[in-house]
Amino acid sequence: MARIALTKRQFKKGLRGWLAALPFILPGLILVSVFIIYPMFFTIRISLSDYRIVTGEITYVGLLNFKNVLFETKEFWYAYRNNFLYAIVTVPLIIFGGLIFSYLVNNLKKGQSIFKVGFYLPVITSWVIVSLVFKYMFGNSNTGMMNYLLVDVFHILDDYVPWLFREWTGNGAIWLMGIWKNMGWAMLIFLAALQGIPKELYESASIDGAGLWDKFRFITISAVKPTIFFVMVNMIIGSFNVFIQVMLLTRGDPNSTTTVLQYLLYNRAFSKFEFGEASAIGLISAVTIVILTIILNRTFLLDKNGNGE
Repeated sequence: MARIALTKRQFKKGLRGWLAALPFILPGLILVSVFIIYPMFFTIRISLSDYRIVTGEITYVGLLNFKNVLFETKEFWYAYRNNFLYAIVTVPLIIFGGLIFSYLVNNLKKGQSIFKVGFYLPVITSWVIVSLVFKYMFGNSNTGMMNYLLVDVFHILDDYVPWLFREWTGNGAIWLMGIWKNMGWAMLIFLAALQGIPKELYESASIDGAGLWDKFRFITISAVKPTIFFVMVNMIIGSFNVFIQVMLLTRGDPNSTTTVLQYLLYNRAFSKFEFGEASAIGLISAVTIVILTIILNRTFLLDKNGNGE
């Protein structure tokens, strides 16, 4: 009986604490419920249904939408492959470039602000504007800057290249744009991490005879490993949200070989009005991101602790 009474008192104490905190957390809970939890469950429902948006009719079809997405055409697998390739190509280069440039900027005696603004300008520039610039750069005739330089100026090529109408050059343009656009963000994050490293560590290393490479390898890299993990996770999530550059540069051509999951989702939903299949694509993309994040988190913990604990 005494144990039951103690449990009741603990329950009442916890309930009073929750009631006291409820007015402060209730607005956030409402917003999360309306804009995250409800859409998530509604998306799952639509992915298992044939949804008619005009009439609002929802007919349960089971896993048919997933079957159609995965096995009926090659579009999904091209998109899935391209998202992974985008991550494999751009994420290491963004991390490496951001880390190197942040290290160089951090060691400048003067002019840090100018370089920080210069590197960050692409980040705050609209994706639409940057896409139009890259579309001009990789134009398919002599109006494109790359063709003009390679054919008319330096005479490296004999004829103009349809960069955006070929599978790998089109993907290459998308990757290059992603690297250029995001490297400044990574640089600024790494710069903040570098400025938190005590200068005494570098001074002690210099006294011990450590060179520039040794200090970078054993002090800088070790200190910014959590930041590298943070940037990597954000960039991988961003890799599965690529959309605007594909829509404005290639539109998935030729034959969907440059398409990505978000563009395929958009095309299924708003061009073909197949909202069930679009929801299925969105769920597959979300599950992939969660799995990759868990794997990265597990790998990071193993590397940090040696035993994963």
